[in-house]
This record gives sequence, C-alpha cells and structure tokens, in this order.
Amino acid sequence: MLLISLLGLSGISQMLLFLGIGLILFGWIEKKDKLILGGQIMFLILGFFALWILLSHTITIPQTISDKISKESRIIGFFRSSLLLMGITVVSFLMSLFKLRFQKVSVSIVLIIALMLFFMIVSIQQIAN
Repeated sequence: MLLISLLGLSGISQMLLFLGIGLILFGWIEKKDKLILGGQIMFLILGFFALWILLSHTITIPQTISDKISKESRIIGFFRSSLLLMGITVVSFLMSLFKLRFQKVSVSIVLIIALMLFFMIVSIQQIAN
C-alpha cells in the first residue's frame, strides 16, 4: 500500500492549481495561447490525480464522534470538486481547440473555479488534526 500523507496530497494539488492559475493569467497578460493551454493541461493533470486518489481509496475517513467534519472528508470533497474542474476544463479545452465562440468566457469560468478550489485547499490545510 502506498502511504502518502494528507499534507503531501493537498500540497501537490495546491501547487498544480497555483501553476495552472499562474500560467493562464500570464498567458492572458502576454497574449500567448500556448501558456493558457499549459494552464488548462495543469488542471487536467490535477483532475487525473484526483481521479487516481478517489479510485484507489488512498484517503480513509475515520469515524467521528463530534459534529465536526473531518479533514479527510473535506479533502475528499476537494478532490471531487477537482474532477468537476477537470470536466469543465475539457469543455474549455475543446472550445479553444476548435476556435469556438465563447472560448475566453469558458477559460475565465475555469479560472474562477480554480481560484475557489485554491482557497478551499488552503483553508483545508490550515485545519488542525
């Protein structure tokens, strides 16, 4: 069994999100479509990483007695949201690949969702065990 800490899994995800957001923003500033494409690829990699974590049952949820939601449950929710981001990124990627009409709007929607996920994982990492 592969033993990976929650901090390691969330740290990798946070860095992929940060890199994707940075590439998309820098691509918009410099008007380079290749950098925007690189940011979308980072989000796709994050989605496949989340899919691997969810399908391999790497994170086990402990039984809780109190009313608090455990850190593990929050991280699983984050990875499920990352799968949603991957789905929206695939649609945005295909729109930009075929030069469809609302490709910039779709990239901005992807960017907004990625920013929400970034702050979600930052807040999860600040929770004490």
